[in-house]
Amino acid sequence: MISKSKKYFTLFGMLAATVDRKTSSIYSLIHSLLDNQVPKIVNILISRQLKPAKLYSTNKIK
Repeated sequence: MISKSKKYFTLFGMLAATVDRKTSSIYSLIHSLLDNQVPKIVNILISRQLKPAKLYSTNKIK
């Protein structure tokens, strides 16, 4: 038997779906950046690490 009442999307339902889609998109973007860019940044920082001063230098200040 066919129901006579019509089912419409509520405004809250559409808003929730839109927010969920935007949140999912932003999460995906952040996840992608973390997976791709963080290892590159870490490698650059490791390669530019400051080296310790020479402890055997003859120009010691007392």
